[in-house]
Amino acid sequence: MAKDPFYYQLDQDYRGTRVRVHTADFTYEGWCRMFHYDQHAVLLYDVERDDAEEVGPVTISEPETIERIEAGGPIREIRVDAIRPSPYNAREYDDPDHKTFVKQTRERGHLLTFPAVRPLSDGEYETVGGHKRMEAARRAGLDDLPVRVLDLDDWEAARRFVDEHIPVQGASERNMYGQEGIDHALAQLREKWSDKRLRELTPLKPYLEEKLASTRHEAVRQGYAGSHALR
Repeated sequence: MAKDPFYYQLDQDYRGTRVRVHTADFTYEGWCRMFHYDQHAVLLYDVERDDAEEVGPVTISEPETIERIEAGGPIREIRVDAIRPSPYNAREYDDPDHKTFVKQTRERGHLLTFPAVRPLSDGEYETVGGHKRMEAARRAGLDDLPVRVLDLDDWEAARRFVDEHIPVQGASERNMYGQEGIDHALAQLREKWSDKRLRELTPLKPYLEEKLASTRHEAVRQGYAGSHALR
């Protein structure tokens, strides 16, 4: 049920949740960052509008109604220095575009969308989506950062990483890893998981088979026995 947005308690009710906000002209869906009580306005991040326009962060003044909607994980503010990168991450951050992104983040004082993290057993967090954004926040000197917290175990995090970073073989997909990044991620994944288990990750399987074939070929060339054995 939609609620009257001009009530002080709404900030506590909706901050950090996915909401739908209705105005006279549009309906917006996004993550509620905060309410400005005195301005009767709500600040949303990662926003979509009902005319299919993606509008990024937006402050909506005098909304008519607001309601909470289902979303994939709560938003929390976490200290940047408590968030570590994925062990499979191979991103580099010294290109001019990323330096510009860092500068823009420093000037804004926040990111436009929320990275995704998962809690670890030592009380810290691991990035599972948005490494470039996390590094921009770190280099921009941000202390705290709103992030989407997902409850993922080690295998679920590995699967998500592969799905979001390893392209289908032969395809050139924007923001996916090139061969060097794939090689790095595969090496790190094989440190943690058996080849048999990694074959379950469909995008990764062809690269894994190529690596195994290359290893077998080199072992045979060197005359090693048992070169066909797999973990």
